[in-house]
Amino acid sequence: MSALIGYLALVLALVLGVVSAAAALAAARSSRPSWLARAEDALCLATGLVVVATGSLLYLLLSRNFQSLYVYSHASTYQPTIYLISALWAGAEGSLLLWAMFIGLFAVVALLLHRRHGPDRLWPYTVATLSAVIAFFTLLLVTTQNPFFMMTATPPEGLGMSPLLENPAMIIHPPTLFLGYAAYTLPFAMAIAALAAGQSSPESRRSLRRWSLLGWLFLGAGIAIGAWWAYVELGWGGYWSWDPVENASLIPWLIGTAQLHSLLAEERRGIFRRWNLALSAATFLLCVLATLVTRGGIVTSDLHGFAETVQPIAHYLLVFLLAAVGLVSVLLYRGRNQVVDEVATEHLLSRESSLFITNLLLIGLAAAILLGMMFPNLTQFIQGTKITLTVDFYDRIFAPLALVLVTLLGICPLLGWRESSPARLVERLRFPALVAILTMVALVLFKVHQPMALLAYSLLAFAVTSLFGDALRPVLHRLQQRSGNPFHELLCLWSANRRSYGARMVHLAILIVAVGIAGSSLFKTESTVQLLPGQRASIHHYVVQYEGSQVVDTRNSQRNIASVSLYRGQSPIAVLRPEKNLHYSIAQYISEVAIRSTLIDDVYIALEWPEHGGIATLRLAVYPLVSWLWLGAGLLLVGTLLALWPGSAARHEAQDEPAIP
Repeated sequence: MSALIGYLALVLALVLGVVSAAAALAAARSSRPSWLARAEDALCLATGLVVVATGSLLYLLLSRNFQSLYVYSHASTYQPTIYLISALWAGAEGSLLLWAMFIGLFAVVALLLHRRHGPDRLWPYTVATLSAVIAFFTLLLVTTQNPFFMMTATPPEGLGMSPLLENPAMIIHPPTLFLGYAAYTLPFAMAIAALAAGQSSPESRRSLRRWSLLGWLFLGAGIAIGAWWAYVELGWGGYWSWDPVENASLIPWLIGTAQLHSLLAEERRGIFRRWNLALSAATFLLCVLATLVTRGGIVTSDLHGFAETVQPIAHYLLVFLLAAVGLVSVLLYRGRNQVVDEVATEHLLSRESSLFITNLLLIGLAAAILLGMMFPNLTQFIQGTKITLTVDFYDRIFAPLALVLVTLLGICPLLGWRESSPARLVERLRFPALVAILTMVALVLFKVHQPMALLAYSLLAFAVTSLFGDALRPVLHRLQQRSGNPFHELLCLWSANRRSYGARMVHLAILIVAVGIAGSSLFKTESTVQLLPGQRASIHHYVVQYEGSQVVDTRNSQRNIASVSLYRGQSPIAVLRPEKNLHYSIAQYISEVAIRSTLIDDVYIALEWPEHGGIATLRLAVYPLVSWLWLGAGLLLVGTLLALWPGSAARHEAQDEPAIP
């Protein structure tokens, strides 16, 4: 019964989505409020029905109804309740349903927010686009991706999820990504509306920025959580392998980053308007492309268990992408004389020029990653043989572009709008440059001789110093002008400029993440050893001693738990217990790594193979500064929330506001 209710809810949601889109378009053409009201009501009803369908699938999972093919494929009797819930997004059908629900809920929130500001010409087109997207997703769910297919017989047991997914990160990672994908639907719809109406308003631009920032926040958080999951769960020691599935979510985040930068230039100078609308559309369409990659079987992944052959959903998504790209292209061309910039960018030494250069670098990086991801398909199409690019290809592109972006991050906040004085810029750069030189000297004195490490940390020191100088400058200026309590004045400044200081915090978070990436990739130490109980091995400035292992049988696995003592010199500091567990449901061994983490480094131990003949094979590694990645990701979350925090302070933003809005 639950399956029937869920499926019928999706069918009705599809019908209402089509009705809503048609009514909204009619309202846009005829300016009839009654048609728009009907479109909004249909959109809300469609969203409610998608929520009902999601609840129906969740009920099937929690009741372990194995007659449902989806439940049979992703649940089992021994699966804890929390992982029965996370099974909702373990499969393609469930994750698509979750995404559709998030789109609908965000659309309803946007509708409620819009009612505060009264009618405008753009809103009917926005409703039409949102309704069309929901209709497309429900079309997928009632045809090729039906999560409510019921088998004729009821198996006594389900296959269950992959043990790799039974990790706290997998409870959060996929929904967070889909929240980002769904939030980016709103800027896409607003861009279509602005191009179709041939105009935009200050309120629509502010709304577009807020939804873009929300999507950027969720997508970035999802990427960070996924990296942490790979680090602690997969057992190979890395957090990013340039896998196609990883790349598929990174590409829209990079384009979204470029969009946020150029939106600031539009807000302050009235430039890049059509460019921003194109980026707003591209970010969402790249999220759809990510789904095409991960669920459509277009490319294969070594780390993620998604489709390995082309799936029927791929054809639907490809048609949707081609149609959407065609529509956006036509609207951009048609609006070339309507959506225009207020002024032209005339001076290279200005903040708007540096923002545009940043845009080009981010888009170039995203394009290179996309090319690398699709290269096997291109070579197969051209010459009949797949050629896969290695990690070195991505590293050689990413490293130099990242260094240039770090340098720009240090220079851009010091530039003024319209034009900057070269003499004033040199004066402001003098101290950060001195700190960069001193950093390089200090690294050499500490016997760091890798050219990339010297360059990376010197530029990071330059950018951090510049960022702090930019943040302190208005503080010192305010304290000079006022004689009140310094702490009170500082709090007033922060309160009146939340968005500005949130942006600075985001910049600092990016630099902290870069510190962690550079340290963990340039200074890592790895080795594989075979030890008898009581034997020791050294790695970096640590010593490990294998103490022995034990076997624990559970209902669904055989746990092989090693005990390893960790020493620094002769002083014991921890006992780590890595595992290599045989999971009966998939008849495979899966590692559970043991990590001792500090701000300086991570000691990473994986049991490569259970003890055989008294000998255990251990993979040992020391990764410096990995914790800085997770700290930076947390600070990025706080900074973005601060920038999103509502208030009237936006009118009083400082003139030297940093690049990310």
